Amino acid sequence: MSKHAGPHDPDERNGAAVATIAVVGLLGLVVSVLAIFRPGDAGTTGATDVALATQRPSITRTTGSVEPTGAPEQQAVLPAPTIRPQQVGKVGRELRRKTQLVARQAPTTFRVSTFNVLGASHTNAGGNKRGWASAGTRMGWAVSVLRSSGADVVGLQEFEESQFRTFTNLTAGSWGVYPGTSGDPRAVRNSIAWRTDTWELVAGATTPIPYFRGQKIPMPYVRLRNIASGQDVYFINVHNPATTGRWGNNERWRDAAIALEIGLINQLHTAGFPVVLTGDFNERDEVFCKVTGSGAMRAANGGSAGGSCVPPPDMNVDWIFGSSVIEFSNFLATKGGLVQRATDHPFVVADALIPPLAPVLARR
Repeated sequence: MSKHAGPHDPDERNGAAVATIAVVGLLGLVVSVLAIFRPGDAGTTGATDVALATQRPSITRTTGSVEPTGAPEQQAVLPAPTIRPQQVGKVGRELRRKTQLVARQAPTTFRVSTFNVLGASHTNAGGNKRGWASAGTRMGWAVSVLRSSGADVVGLQEFEESQFRTFTNLTAGSWGVYPGTSGDPRAVRNSIAWRTDTWELVAGATTPIPYFRGQKIPMPYVRLRNIASGQDVYFINVHNPATTGRWGNNERWRDAAIALEIGLINQLHTAGFPVVLTGDFNERDEVFCKVTGSGAMRAANGGSAGGSCVPPPDMNVDWIFGSSVIEFSNFLATKGGLVQRATDHPFVVADALIPPLAPVLARR
């Protein structure tokens, strides 16, 4: 008979124990290897994985940098970082900046006037206005009218050299004048003046406009910057020829003049700034319809702007026009008080408001 070992045989028990230990050891080795070579976490232990799972500090790699070696330091568990929204690109940021600037910008308000002050040559010896006060005295009255009106920019006509000198002496630097006597001596007659505490001159120029019998006279336009709002505005000032016994019928030259003036308005509008046109046009409804017909300009005293022409009820030959974006109010044309002693024209004035404008009207 063969002999079989029972369950309590010592040799059998020892062999089973050895086999069990070998299997457990092999399984442990497999688990360790799998942990070491787990994809995405090579070189970290399970405990370190738990500590870094919430947040891993980023390492900025630069050319030639050396990666840290050895085991990373133990990191505290931190809250997950807040994901920042994507930033607007450069163009979008610039548009946003301009939009914010426009939103913060205050409206531009000013008071504009046109004033034919009756040239000194009319009341000097040999002039056609006998019995009037001297040009110096009349200019003093005109300055008083201008000051009391609250106007801060004015287009002057028949503003001759002696009247310019009186004006600058009386205003003592509180008003700027362009062109004054700085260029062609004929140009002073239609100068533009502005309060220096309200406006600063950016640029000025003149353009030739036909006057009596087609003679070209340089007439000014300026780009002024409103000190309070920073808004730039173009001002044009003109004097178109009248039809008189001495100088004849100047209708054709008025037509030529207004055509050039409208062309200048269109040119300045392309620069992106509002335009104000002041002057003695020696016309009423005809010049109104021509200037406002396209809808790009309006008159300070009302009437239509574009479409069929409907002039305002009360018209003089002295006008204030402005870009359609300009809101006019408190229009006044008066010959009362000192006005009727200073000149044979009304003093014309109106309030103007320009709302904050889009970035296209930024400075250039």
